[in-house]
Amino acid sequence: MLTEANSLFGTQIGACGGFNVNSDHVVALPPLEYAGGTHCGRMVRIYYQGKSIDARAVDLCPSCGLTGLDLSISTFQALAPLDVGLIYVDWFYI
Repeated sequence: MLTEANSLFGTQIGACGGFNVNSDHVVALPPLEYAGGTHCGRMVRIYYQGKSIDARAVDLCPSCGLTGLDLSISTFQALAPLDVGLIYVDWFYI
C-alpha cells in the first residue's frame, strides 16, 4: 500500500498491550488495519526510496487515515532522517 508515515510514535504501552521503546522496530496501524487488535503482533515490511525495514504492529493510530502508519523513531530513522517528518511509503504484511 502506498501511504504516508510519520514518526510521532515513541516510548509507550501500545494498544496491543506491550511496552515499546524508541529503539524497537514497531508501527501503529490505522483503524481498519488494526481491526480491533486482529493484526497485533503481525510483521510489516516498509519500503521507502530503495530502503526497507521490517517492523511489528503493536499499536493503533486513530489519525492515520485508511492506510497510514505511525513508525517508531528507530523504524523511521532506518528509512529517512527524523527532520523529514512525513514520508510516503509502500508497506505490506509479511
